[in-house]
Amino acid sequence: MSVLRGPRFLVDALRLLRTRKELWPLCVLPMLLNLLVFGLAAWAFIANLAELSQWISSGIPAPEAQVWYEWLWVGPLRAISWLVQWLLLLAFLVAGYFAFTVFGALIASPFLDVLSERIESICLGDGSPRPSASWREIWLSALRSLREEGKRVAFFVAIQLVFVVLALIPGAQAFAVAGGALFTALFLPLDYTGYVLDRRSVRFGQRRDWIWRNRTTMLGFGSTALFTLLIPGLNFLCLPLFVTAGTLLAIEVGPPQASSDSRGVPEVAGSEAH
Repeated sequence: MSVLRGPRFLVDALRLLRTRKELWPLCVLPMLLNLLVFGLAAWAFIANLAELSQWISSGIPAPEAQVWYEWLWVGPLRAISWLVQWLLLLAFLVAGYFAFTVFGALIASPFLDVLSERIESICLGDGSPRPSASWREIWLSALRSLREEGKRVAFFVAIQLVFVVLALIPGAQAFAVAGGALFTALFLPLDYTGYVLDRRSVRFGQRRDWIWRNRTTMLGFGSTALFTLLIPGLNFLCLPLFVTAGTLLAIEVGPPQASSDSRGVPEVAGSEAH
């Protein structure tokens, strides 16, 4: 598959959600939960912006000029110091933004798991209602979703912390930002296909190998999702869309332990085969 196929899963997901109104309640609640998390994240960052800026400034030397001609080298050094401070602040902002985005997905994961299961049932030709689950089954399913999503959140935060530490090294800020963006673009398909892979008990190592083997398609999907998430506010609006698209991606590409099944994304609402 080409890199352009990745974004098309999002188009297919939007078409599917638009035509299946019975899925809308499963989309609204995760959006409301993420709206709450997004508001709390924005408030926390703004409330602590002065302290964070002061902490960053305290770790970066600001040379002073004693006589006028020392400004020949002090001036450029101060400009570099100012630029480094803003790059570090930007790195903290991006890392915090995506950390809270993933945390919002963690809170909404039980509902997103049900949405993904319904999408998979529709796409595999079994759109009939499932028998009512017992409260114990619902509770165990919710705990599984929280546990597995929690593992992905921990993995994401741990790697992003590495890039934050790298950003503290003078001259490495650009590499930290670029590396963090590339990692996020590959992590997003890992996260949004996770609900399908959780139900199939695919090990984490197998998932990483699967993402890397299909890295062209995954980068196309992840880059599109990343660009969308960079638009403030769309993270909570698009979360159900991303989970739906990730479910379609997992079915069509063929995840580990399910690749022997000839499963493809069926035609959705009159779309052409890709």
